[in-house]
Parts: sequence; C-alpha cells; structure tokens
Amino acid sequence: MEAARSWLPRGLGLVAFLSYALLCAPGLFWLDSGELAASAIRLGSAHPTGFPLYMLMAKLAAFVPIGELAFRVNLLSALCAAFAVAGVARLILALGQADWATILGAFAGAATLAVSLLFARQATVTEVYAPTAAFIVLTLLIFERVARGGTAAAGLSLAWVAGMGLAMHPSYRILMGLPILALLLLRLYRGARWPLLAPAMTSFSALASYLYLPVRAATGRIESLEWGHPDTFGRALAHANASEIRKAFADRMMSGRAEIVSDDLRVFAEQIADSLGLLAVLAAVLGLLLLLLERRTRWLGCALASIVVLDGIYGFWLNPMGLVDLQNGVPMVLGMCVCAGVAVSALARMTGPAAPFVGSVACLALVIPPALVSLPAVASVRDLPRAASEAAFGPVAPGAVILTQSDSTAAASIYLHEIEGARPDVAVLVLPMISDLETVREVLNATAPPGHELPTLQAPALVAIAQSARPMYWESGPIGTPANTSLLVGPMLSRLVPRAQGALELASAVAALRKVYSQPGHRDRSARRALANQLTNLGRLAFADGQLESAGRLFEDALDTQASHAAAWVNLGVLYSQEGQLEKAALVTEKALSYEPNRPLALVNAARYRMLLHEDAAALQHAERALRVDPKSPSSWKIAGLVDLQAGRLDSAATRLRRALAMAPEDAEAVAALRAIAARAATSKDGD
Repeated sequence: MEAARSWLPRGLGLVAFLSYALLCAPGLFWLDSGELAASAIRLGSAHPTGFPLYMLMAKLAAFVPIGELAFRVNLLSALCAAFAVAGVARLILALGQADWATILGAFAGAATLAVSLLFARQATVTEVYAPTAAFIVLTLLIFERVARGGTAAAGLSLAWVAGMGLAMHPSYRILMGLPILALLLLRLYRGARWPLLAPAMTSFSALASYLYLPVRAATGRIESLEWGHPDTFGRALAHANASEIRKAFADRMMSGRAEIVSDDLRVFAEQIADSLGLLAVLAAVLGLLLLLLERRTRWLGCALASIVVLDGIYGFWLNPMGLVDLQNGVPMVLGMCVCAGVAVSALARMTGPAAPFVGSVACLALVIPPALVSLPAVASVRDLPRAASEAAFGPVAPGAVILTQSDSTAAASIYLHEIEGARPDVAVLVLPMISDLETVREVLNATAPPGHELPTLQAPALVAIAQSARPMYWESGPIGTPANTSLLVGPMLSRLVPRAQGALELASAVAALRKVYSQPGHRDRSARRALANQLTNLGRLAFADGQLESAGRLFEDALDTQASHAAAWVNLGVLYSQEGQLEKAALVTEKALSYEPNRPLALVNAARYRMLLHEDAAALQHAERALRVDPKSPSSWKIAGLVDLQAGRLDSAATRLRRALAMAPEDAEAVAALRAIAARAATSKDGD
C-alpha cells in the first residue's frame, strides 16, 4: 500500500509527460504561441502581463537539444502539465486514508485532469497556462501542509512559491491570494511568528522575477520583441497590470451588460462540461462538499472553492477573450478534478469490500467521456501552423513591410522572422498596434537598407510607411485597406497597390490556400477557424469587387470548414440582401446570432432585414438587443430609430435618431429619417 501511494503520482506524471510529448505540436502553433516562444528564446517582453517567470523558464527549455526551438518550449508545457497531474494525485492521497479507495480516487482525479480538453490542449502547445497550473498545484500541496500545522519552513516556502506564482499569470493572484492570506492570519493569531516574514518573502520573490522586464528592456537589444517597452518603472508597472489590454477590451472585460455576460457564461459552462463530462462535474460538487464538511480538510476545501469560483468569474467575466482559444478554465478544471477524486474515494470506501470494483468503475466513468472529446482534438496538431506561416512569407517582395491582423499570422511571422531568421529584409507589424509609433519606427529601421532609416515617424503610421516606398503586404481582415488602394491577392497576405494597377484575381489565391490547408492537421480546431477566417476575408474582397457569385462560394466554403463561423453567416446575409433575398438574408444572419448572440453587426443587420420585411416585432427585438450590447454604436441607435419610425412611434424614433447623429453627424439615412418625422409631425398639426 505504501509503495502504491508513493509510485502512483510518479507513474501518472511520467505517463502524462510521455503522452503530451508525443501529442505536442512539433514546432509552431497558432494564436499567441509564436510570440511567446520568440519572446522567451530571445528573452524579450511578451504581451501583458509579460509573464517574466515563464520567459525565464522557457528560455531554459530552449537549451534542451531536442527537436526545433519551438518544440522545446512546447515541451515545457508538457513537463509542467505532467507535474500538475502528479501533484493532483499526491494531494488526493494526502487527504485520504491508506486504502485502495483513496488510491483509486487519486487515479480518477489525476487521470480526469490529464485527459480533459482544456488542460490537454494547454499541455501540448507554447502557452503560460500549464506552468501556471503547476504552480497552483505546488501551492496547494504546501498550503495543505501548513493548514495541518506545518513548520515555519513550510510556511515560508508557501510565501516564496506564492511570489513566484505572481510572476507567472495574473489569475494566480486572484485565485490564491485570499486563501493564503486567510491561512497566514490564522497562524499568526494562533501564536506563530513566521507569518510576519511572509509578506517580505512573497514580495522579494515576485520582485526578483518582475525586475527581469525593465532590466532586459533597458539593454535596448530586443526592440521588436518588447511589447510595451517596459524599460522604466512606470511602463513596467503598466505592463504588469495589463492596462493597455484592459483599455482595448473595455467592452468585454468586466462587462456590465447582462446579454454579454450571460452569453460568455454559457460558452464557458459548455467548455467546462465538454472538458470534464457531466459525471465529473457532479462528482466535483460532491467532493467539495465533503472537503468543507470535514474539519481536517476544510482549509483545503476553502482553497479549492476559491479556485473554482474565482476562476469561473475570471473565465466568463474578468477576461472572457480567452474563451475562443480554449484558454480559460484550466485552474477551475484542476480544482474540480481534485474534488472529483475525493468523491470517488468516499464513494468507494462506503461500499466496504467492494471498494476496488466500485472505485475502478467510477474511474472509468469519469475518465472515458472527456478522453473521447479531447484526444481527437489534441492529436490532430501537426505541421500545418508552420506551413501556413511559411506560405505567408513565400511571395513577399524584397524589403517589404508586412501588416498582419490575426494573432496566429502575426505571432508566427514574428517567430519565423526573429528566431529562425526567415526573410531578414522584411518588417513585420501588427495592424492593431501600429499606433505605437516608437515600435513601428524601430521595426522599420531594423530592416531598412543603409541610409534609409527613419529618424522620426509622424502619425498616422500607415502614411509614413507608404512614404518609405517599401512594398506593403496586407493581411485581409476586419481592418479594411487604406482608401484608393487595391490588393494583389495571395493565399495569406496580399500586396497593397494603387487602385489603378490591376483587377482583383482570387482563383490562384484560393487554390494556394486550399493546398496549404490540405496538409495533416487541418482538422484541428484552430486550423479550421484560421481557414474559415481566410476564406471569409477573401469573400469580403470578392464582394467589395462586385464578384458576388465568387463571394457567395467563399462564404459557403468557410461555413463548410466551420459551421459556427458567425462572420461568414453575416457576410452571406449581406450578399443575399444585395440580391434582394431579404428573407434568406434575415435567416442566415439569425443563424450567426445563434452562435454569437451579441455580435453587434449581426444584430443591426437582422433588425434591418426584418424591418424591410415589415416584421416590426422581430426587428425591434434585434434592435433593442443591439442597443443593450453596444450603446455607443450609431448604427444600433439608427436602426432602432428606423424601426420605431416604421411602427409609427415618432417620439422614440426621433430621440434615437438624434442619438445616432450625435455620434455620426454625416449619416444621410438618419438625417432623411428625421426629416420624414418632421414632415409627419407638420402634417399631423395641419390636420388638427
């Protein structure tokens, strides 16, 4: 029994690491992975909050001589995830008795965590979430020891590890801060003096890690990989607090609009349910109640409750942007798996001699459902992200400036350019970030021919880039191209040229795109979304060029790739409306809303289509929701006013149309509608 208790966590951790290593992306992955890997390998400053401890850990991982550099950093996630799996098993064993019921409960909890979709995805790619999970588990192991009356050494170790966790991911401070503070205050109240040293220990540990950001930035050697330039105390503090991110996503983060919060909650709950399965969720609730009811385990139960509840709030309210990338909810899944393992132990122990049989059945019931969901998704990762990224660089002219929009293209291009030295003559910029003129100038000068450096850069940056006379390549997306320009379309990037230099030709770009995405790995969730985005963007270009038939095929191809791609549904609705098929336009737009109920443009378009069909009730429903979702949108106010006007509610229509004109004074449709209201009012008075 003692040998089983000792070797079970080690065996589970080893199996988990080997499995994750086999399933790891062999190199580059989508989303932020390329940027994080590049920043770590060059010891740069990643996007807020900088993740300084992760940067240092990933840099060490890059020295391991296995595979390419990106794969080595992916292995760090596999190693940290395996540690978390082993730690969960050890934690459940520490909570139970020396019997087979506890061993089976530890296996059930750790194995369920290992195969859950959210956890397994983050265990196989370059991201900060698996290392953060490892620090949470390590904290819980020490926390449990201190709660049972551990020594001063254990308490100060807890304080030190907590400081390191603060330098990993901002969710750590939200999840673990309150339980650790409460435990330290209790130990201080009961006469221990070591808690007086704990704040200094935690602060020193966190500061030692965060000092990496300004110290490294002050060298001035990594400008292109320095997000936010944290070379002063103020900039480093703003970077660590993610102030720019919070400004950019103010409408989503900590939203006060019920429609947005409820939809994010629904998506988050579905992802948790898919990752664990219903039985594991029910077992987690039961296990948490058992931990809270027993005095010996109450403190750990409170800590786990804090993790589950606060990470839930973080996942759907504080920072819901990670929902689309399966990034939110890893700590919550971890905490629930510990509780589920405790419930399996208690259930098996209640059956007496049948405990081994009942516990084994419970293990299978918990582990198999999430494994069936996660393994096909995780196992589909191949070399496609690298192939797609390299295809973007292929047709680019010498000395070009590449303007990217999507996270995946931007991060992978930066990685290939900065780490592997691909196309050292080009400059890679991210369109949403080109307002940072200092960064734009540094990136341009780093790749400019001798004697062509820009001493200063005047806003707007796009004008200055165009004046540099370097070829410009544009990744199509929500940010449209500058006026009086056209695109010579490629599979990933299109060359920006004066409008008179050529007509839009899409066939070769679509063929090249399909060739890239026919490679192994095209079934991956992120790959499907990336392809659907590319097809939708090409469809937008075709639509703007008047090629309606081609645009329709591209939108439908995007939906064949990913049926839930709301942007493709919305654009297909616009296409149908142009052809006069208003009923079909309304139906496909409402299909987009079935996937993303709070998409502002979809709500406005659906309201307009229903209004034109004289279906006032449906039109008003969409318009009112559009106003609640985005009260700063002039389009929402205008369409709500037009709906009121058609229904004869003149006072409400006038008020809403004036709100629209206050935000968009040049809107001719709103002006005409107000004049119509005035004319009706005058006629009404004459009639009186």
